Amino acid sequence: MSKYVIRFTAENPEELDAGSTARLTEASQAMPGTRPVGPVRVDPVRRRIEAAFAIGVEQAMAEAARDGGRLAKEMLLTARMPDARLVEMTVRLTDDVSTD
Repeated sequence: MSKYVIRFTAENPEELDAGSTARLTEASQAMPGTRPVGPVRVDPVRRRIEAAFAIGVEQAMAEAARDGGRLAKEMLLTARMPDARLVEMTVRLTDDVSTD
């Protein structure tokens, strides 16, 4: 199984409240099959959210991109930001590659 790090940026049409960072951090820690990577960043002035997580996939980068986009959107939904729009996402194969 290959390990990938997914980094994403989203913009929220609504103002981001003080609990936005905590909710997204909690959502990223609770999402099955993911591991948070680094801190969640929220810019309330620009209404931007940045986060990263690691996932394992069987196939290749295309699978990681597909699953990563779905998981990022699910994290935003879980954090009560249903209208947040993904505006950027990167997928990077990590050096941590295992065969399990």
